[in-house]
Amino acid sequence: MTPHYRTLALASLTLLALAGCKQEVQPVEEIRPVRYVVAGSDAAGDSRLFSGEIRARHESQLAFRVAGKVLERRVNAGDSVKKGQLLAVLDGSDYQLDTSAKLAQLAAAQADQAQQEADLKRYRELLTQNFISAAQVERQQTTVNAARAKSQQAQAALVASRNQGNYTALLADSDGVISSISAEPGMVVSAGQAVARLAASGEREVAFQVPENAVAAVRGASGFKVKLWADGRELDARLRELAADADSATRTYAARLTLNRSDDSVRLGMTASVRAQLAGHDGSALRLPLAAMLDTQGKHYVWVINAQSKVGRKAVEVGAIDGSSIAITRGLSAGEKVVTAGVHLLRDGQRVSLLQQ
Repeated sequence: MTPHYRTLALASLTLLALAGCKQEVQPVEEIRPVRYVVAGSDAAGDSRLFSGEIRARHESQLAFRVAGKVLERRVNAGDSVKKGQLLAVLDGSDYQLDTSAKLAQLAAAQADQAQQEADLKRYRELLTQNFISAAQVERQQTTVNAARAKSQQAQAALVASRNQGNYTALLADSDGVISSISAEPGMVVSAGQAVARLAASGEREVAFQVPENAVAAVRGASGFKVKLWADGRELDARLRELAADADSATRTYAARLTLNRSDDSVRLGMTASVRAQLAGHDGSALRLPLAAMLDTQGKHYVWVINAQSKVGRKAVEVGAIDGSSIAITRGLSAGEKVVTAGVHLLRDGQRVSLLQQ
C-alpha cells in the first residue's frame, strides 16, 4: 500500500471513531413558569385586597395664627406631646411693640375720659347755680360718652394685640404624637401655614385607597379583615368613611376603616393589608380572575395544574362577571390549581413551574 493510500485510510478510521463517540442530542423539555390561584380560596375573587396604613382617628394640621420668623422648635417628629405643650416659637418683637403702642393708646383714652368726667361734674354744679344752660351739660355728657367709647375701643385693641403676641407660640391642642413637623429656626411662615401634624391619642384607623372599579364592592362589602404586616395579626374592622370624590392626582378614593379592637402595639404608620369580603356572591359558584379564562370557538376553558406540575385544559361554564373576577358554575372543583397568566401560551401536558403567590 502506497503511503498516500495509507494516510487516507488512517484519516477515514479517525473520522469513524469520532462519529462513534458523538452522543445523540436529546431535545430539552420546555418548562414555563406560571402564576396560579387555588379555586375556592379568597384570592379567587370572593374578596378584594388593598394595602393600608395605620393612622390616628383624629389628625390635626397645626399652624401659627400669625406670621413671623421661627425662633426655635421644641419637638421633633415622633415625639409624644401633651395638650398645651409648646411646640415652636415665633419672633414676637413686633407684636410686643404693637402691645406697647396699644397700652399707650389706652392710657391716653382713659386720661381723656377722666378729664371729660371731671368737666361734667363741674358743669352740673354750675347748672345748679344757673351759671350755664342745660344744653351745655348735655353736650358735655355726650363728650363723656364718646371718651368712654374710645377707652373701650383702646381696651379691646390691647386685648387683640396681646392675643396676637400669644399666637407666636404654637401649642399642642391635644395629647398625641407629632407625625411630622416642618418648622425650622430662621424659617418665615405666614398665618395659617401648616408646619406640623399631630396624631391624637386614642382610636386607631386604617387608611387605604380604593380604585374606581372597586368602589361599589368596598361600599357593599359584608366585612373587613386587617392583617398587620409586622406580626401577622388579623383584626376585624368596619368601614367608617369612603370619599365621594377621587383624588385629583391618584384618581383613587380615600377610605378609612375603624378597628373593632386595638392596643398600644398597633402603632402609627404600620403597614397593613385590608381584605374586603364581597357580599352577594353565589356560594355554589367558584370565582376566578378574568385572566384565567381561555375562550376558544365560543367555549370557555381554564388550565388546571395536576400533581406532576403539568397543565391540562378544562372546559367550564361561567356565570356573572364582577369587576376583575368571573363566577365558575360548572366544570371546576374547589382546591384545584388554575393558571392565571399566559393562558394563550400553554399546551396540554406541558410542564410548568409555579411562581410564588
